[in-house]
Amino acid sequence: MAESAARDALAAERRAELAQMGGPEDPSAYGERWAELEEAREEVRRGEDEVRVEMAYDRATARFNKPEAPSSSSTDGRRRPVGYQFVGVVNAPAEVKSGKKDKVTWYARPKTAESKWSVRLLHVDRDAIVRDMFVNGKVDVFGKYVNTGKTAVDVGPDGQSRATRMPIIEGQYTAKKRSWKNLWNFSPKHLFTDSSGMLWRERRLTPGLYTDGKVVYESAYRYSDGRSGMKPVSNLDSFLQSSTIKTNVKENLLQRLKEDSPDVVVEQ
Repeated sequence: MAESAARDALAAERRAELAQMGGPEDPSAYGERWAELEEAREEVRRGEDEVRVEMAYDRATARFNKPEAPSSSSTDGRRRPVGYQFVGVVNAPAEVKSGKKDKVTWYARPKTAESKWSVRLLHVDRDAIVRDMFVNGKVDVFGKYVNTGKTAVDVGPDGQSRATRMPIIEGQYTAKKRSWKNLWNFSPKHLFTDSSGMLWRERRLTPGLYTDGKVVYESAYRYSDGRSGMKPVSNLDSFLQSSTIKTNVKENLLQRLKEDSPDVVVEQ
């Protein structure tokens, strides 16, 4: 605003000067180098104008940047803030694409006299922050595995791609604050129903048959080291062609492979 007012005042002065100026009608009366001299004078005037505009701007903003006098009641001896520091946090691409947030979110805080910076731009490592909060017991990470309805493609020895019955599973993870509302991630049900009995021993799987869409496994438990396991029994094609298995069991199995979430997940 101060800069604009200064420029308007300069423009008014120039118009007044032009109205009062007079000179010979023939430009040759100024001499052979009249154009160069006029250009040099115009350059000097532009420089003077810029200096006057900058001085007007400095006078208008001086009261905002002027440090306050230290208070006599201050006991810690620290100096008062001078201006502000601005920090821009780059948001995640998913939040920007959905329209929930802008590309950069700006924050401001009072600037102390010892600080030497005014503007900073931060790229947040959200994975590192979540891990740090999890290690310090502030959040819990919950995993959910969803059947996408798509099947994996297997490449044979001849290089040809073949469709399989193996479903493609996607993991979805959420971090929630640990609080008394979720009992700090403590489950009384697991305390009384978990058959492992020891913290270092794995929870036992429900006895039965399992399949990944290619091989049929039978659950097993090694008591020596307290670990659950899977023992392959046969491939799925032979299992479906067996006459000892009921038709409704086969149909239910194929339907679950297409739609249901997995019962057991082994992350690699």
